[in-house]
Amino acid sequence: MECCKNCGKQFTGKFCSFCGQKKYTDKDKSLAHIVEEALHFLTHFEGSFFTSIKAILLHPGKLTADYCAGIRKKYYRPISLFLMVVIIYLLNPMYSGLNQEFRHFKDNSVYGPMAKATIEKKISNSTITEADLAIEYGQKSKSLSKVLLFIFILSSSVFLYVLYFKQRKWLFDHVILATEINTIFILLIFILFPLMMLLIRVLFRINEDVVSDEIYALLSFIAFFTYNSIAFKSMFKESTIKTVIKSLVFTLLHTLFFIFVYRFIVFKVTLWFI
Repeated sequence: MECCKNCGKQFTGKFCSFCGQKKYTDKDKSLAHIVEEALHFLTHFEGSFFTSIKAILLHPGKLTADYCAGIRKKYYRPISLFLMVVIIYLLNPMYSGLNQEFRHFKDNSVYGPMAKATIEKKISNSTITEADLAIEYGQKSKSLSKVLLFIFILSSSVFLYVLYFKQRKWLFDHVILATEINTIFILLIFILFPLMMLLIRVLFRINEDVVSDEIYALLSFIAFFTYNSIAFKSMFKESTIKTVIKSLVFTLLHTLFFIFVYRFIVFKVTLWFI
């Protein structure tokens, strides 16, 4: 019998049967073992990460269905996958649609008056001018808007829970599906689409202004709606008509949350940090 150094329980074998702690020997302190662990991490990361990316791109809803059914070994953890995609976007922000420019907040038809009052209060409580505030906002919101992307998982989980309440699925299932959907939302609309459009512009020498923000938003909405429809059909097994209607409702709610709620939260949080 061995005494676990982590929890103090007695166990036999290579791993503690109570907490899972490995039985470490002098071999685990060798340089060769450190290299072995590093290689294992890299190969495991590459395999599970790209398997998960392939699944969410080519088979919408499959990762969620498998993960909720207990098939998890071959996949990267959904939350970790979401975080990795956010980090990739943070390091290479080709499309800045997540954070709205400072000058647009006061003119917003929904929260414009609140934004204006917040700005005036911020200026009155400090020596900063509105022009300097706009510059600082632009700098800080670039990173904060990415960090706050986790809000989408929460909101999407609520939308899914309400839309599919009658199916009586675990909240866990809705959270995993929400994570997959928002992973593809960032990966597709804010990473792959901009890369594809850049490649097309370079190859065919097309002016950057040919595709307006409105057209890009419409194409993004259609792509996201299509993905959601396939994922919902795979996960919830409802009729095509019900799936399309619920997917449309979800995509609309997600879009409205993005435009009016998420951006305003980014605005408030960013000003709080200035």
